[in-house]
Amino acid sequence: MLYRMNNYQSFISNKISLIAKSGQILDLGGGKRFQKWLAPYKPLFNESDYKTFDYDASTGADIVGDIHDIPLSDDSFDSVICSSVLEHVKDPRKAVKEIHRILKPSGGVFVMVPSTYPYHARPGHYPDYWRFFEDTLKDIFSEFSEIEIVKRGGYFTAMSFFFPYQQRFRWFLNPVSKFLDRAFSSIIKNTTSGYYLYAIK
Repeated sequence: MLYRMNNYQSFISNKISLIAKSGQILDLGGGKRFQKWLAPYKPLFNESDYKTFDYDASTGADIVGDIHDIPLSDDSFDSVICSSVLEHVKDPRKAVKEIHRILKPSGGVFVMVPSTYPYHARPGHYPDYWRFFEDTLKDIFSEFSEIEIVKRGGYFTAMSFFFPYQQRFRWFLNPVSKFLDRAFSSIIKNTTSGYYLYAIK
């Protein structure tokens, strides 16, 4: 397993670019296509067979189903994206097993999960169950042959998400927290707002 301490933005760009070239791609929990952070990468997927998956049909997902029992055959996708989903499912271990099952041999999955991060359920749509750490990810992705993990910042980045109305002030909080993480070397500590993971079957 390769564990990187920082530079998560280049990690995201590298792995999403790799996934976009892979052929058949399933975006778990994607709902409407290319939402939020994935939108800038949309042009990379022009030649891909990209589909979204969600349990809620009202999201407009291409495939509707339960991540704990994905209604797809074994070895059916080249790549999977699973961003900010595992904290909202009842059994993330079972969900990861399903991801492993539907991936083709040597297929890859890109995952984003929170660690030290505020509660963010959406009443009537999805709950918020879990927070993750490096040990958790190593364990639930142990069936995969290769794993890369990257932190999303250190202590100050994590704490910035608890700032009142933080979404309105990301333009300020992002550079300041990044500077403080570097200045105080907090990136080498355990506290982080979340993790990005890329695993190969």
